Amino acid sequence: MTEQAKVLVIFAHRPRGVMAWPRLDYDYDGRKLEILDRLEKLCPSIRFDAVTACSIEDAEKVFERIEGYDGIVIYLLGSGCPAAPLILEKCDKPMILVDEQYCGSGTFALTYGWMINNKFPAAGIASSRFQDVVDKIKLISVVKRLRDSKIIVVTPKGEREYVVDKRSELLYGSGSKRFGGSGKTYDIAVQIKRIENLFGTKVIKLSYRDMKRYFDEASIEEAKSVADKWIRGTLRIIEPSKEEIIKSARMYLGLRKMIQDYGADAITIDCYRRFEELPAYPCLAFFQLNNDGVTAVCEADLSSTITQLIIRYLTEELTGEPRPGFVNDPVADFSRGWIIYCHCTAPSKVFGPSGESSPYIIRSHAESRAGAAIQSLMPTGEPVTAVQIHFMREPPLMVIHGGRSICNIDSEDGCRTKLAAEAKVETIFSNWNRFGGWIAPAHWHRVVVYGDWRRHLRDLARLMKIAVFEEDVSSPSS
Repeated sequence: MTEQAKVLVIFAHRPRGVMAWPRLDYDYDGRKLEILDRLEKLCPSIRFDAVTACSIEDAEKVFERIEGYDGIVIYLLGSGCPAAPLILEKCDKPMILVDEQYCGSGTFALTYGWMINNKFPAAGIASSRFQDVVDKIKLISVVKRLRDSKIIVVTPKGEREYVVDKRSELLYGSGSKRFGGSGKTYDIAVQIKRIENLFGTKVIKLSYRDMKRYFDEASIEEAKSVADKWIRGTLRIIEPSKEEIIKSARMYLGLRKMIQDYGADAITIDCYRRFEELPAYPCLAFFQLNNDGVTAVCEADLSSTITQLIIRYLTEELTGEPRPGFVNDPVADFSRGWIIYCHCTAPSKVFGPSGESSPYIIRSHAESRAGAAIQSLMPTGEPVTAVQIHFMREPPLMVIHGGRSICNIDSEDGCRTKLAAEAKVETIFSNWNRFGGWIAPAHWHRVVVYGDWRRHLRDLARLMKIAVFEEDVSSPSS
């Protein structure tokens, strides 16, 4: 269990008796106790300390003690306090600026836009609904959890030879600059270092030999039990034999044990185009791990892995249930205004481990026509958010678009699971590679999560100093 995030609440206001909002005789101390009591009850993953800052001198004293905190809340209990903007300008911690309505509203009005335009690692909230304040503050816990996380990446390649952009290289040649590409390729060591520097997340590189050992040690009898559970839950099995499904169950048990042994929170495997080197296809294992609330991503895609971890922590903090992401290759259908999210592994419990399972079909992997994979028939009529973090850019970039799930498409072409969503599809695809130079598969992949999480993701990006581009909002000429 991740340790609680440590958050310092700075109550900013003028001294009592000064004529300013909210009023001369306002009971600041009583209101502070009420706020802290509610925050402690509603934010179990956070430990709060509190100070008061009424002046520049008070703000300077705050800087002497903030080093040990994971984030700062500047709670505006009064207008005209000079401490708040100074703290915003000088503090490099994730910060939440809160307006106590009719109290700090003047300072909030003058500060919020300035804070955003100057790209401080801060988000703001002004709301009569206290839960909105709670949800915003919980974003600090998301950042803390990401920093404390571990990711396993399984690849047979040496660190210096690992090239994520291999498919683009095969299509366009080494170092190609076609279609706006920068010609850069990134080995796994460079990606690992970048992730650890940006997010604090530890990445553990393991080999196929390590994975094979865990597969071999997995109990065949237990694997049969897991396979029987999958078979009982499926609408039907089309291509795979029961023996292939049992192999997939052994892969699941092996990966689960590997994750437990390394204390990891996520795993991604270099699987695409290398299936013949694996003891079993990992598609069903990923399906079950994501249903379990563990983050599992194919293709050694560290961009999608980081993105999916963020989604998991964000949804768990705000709903109590960790929703899995669905990593996918999107397809455009301009005639219907649809974007179709496709992949051969997908969760069936899209609202979290305690939620209902959607129907699913056990299939072969689509492109190879071998192994065992999943066709998940996901819920329709629901808002969805698609997001991807391109961490190899400078500055790192989060791209976001939204839509509404419409139907599940059954086609023998492309990947097995195909969730269609209504969206501003022409705008999205006109912006797809707008900035250029992204590495495959991250430049095609998006991670879809059920629900409208756009606003929270934008704020989270600000706290992590990640730029945001809403690819369904901006026109390509803007």
